[in-house]
Amino acid sequence: MKKEFAFIMAFSLLLLWCMAVGCGYHRAGTYNPQLAGIATIAIPYFKNTTFEPEAEKIFTHAFINEFIKSKRLRVVSEPDADLILRGTIRKLIEDTIAYNRDDKALEYRMDVVLDVQLERRQTGEVLWKRKNVRHSEEFPVGDNIVLSEAAKRAALGRLAADLAERVHDSIIQGF
Repeated sequence: MKKEFAFIMAFSLLLLWCMAVGCGYHRAGTYNPQLAGIATIAIPYFKNTTFEPEAEKIFTHAFINEFIKSKRLRVVSEPDADLILRGTIRKLIEDTIAYNRDDKALEYRMDVVLDVQLERRQTGEVLWKRKNVRHSEEFPVGDNIVLSEAAKRAALGRLAADLAERVHDSIIQGF
């Protein structure tokens, strides 16, 4: 009985040691070997190829806020940055997804398509690039134009924040 217990304990300890040594454990969200020695990032205003006014402002600020919030890379101006994150808003489309019985729109879906790339400032080397990053958000509309526009702006803000988080996490966690 003692031999079996000793064998099970020894085997368990060996297994635990192998798992700890061989798994390459690191905390999720904090390790990307390509970012070793990099401390700063610049996020210039996104290009906006859509007809949505101020979309570039909303997306740029959402991305800046996401990086500021995470504190992994300090957001600085371009001349002081190690990396530059560039973005282009390619498409922003609104579709009606719900009507009332009088065929008036009740709810819209806003779809956005972005291109983003991360590059080293000094060399221009592209470290990471994603084309056609997509996301959508629904928002209510009604007879009151002011309230409908406010709902649209809020949805655009949520869209930008969600995409900023996705892109940030992809960069920080290792592309």
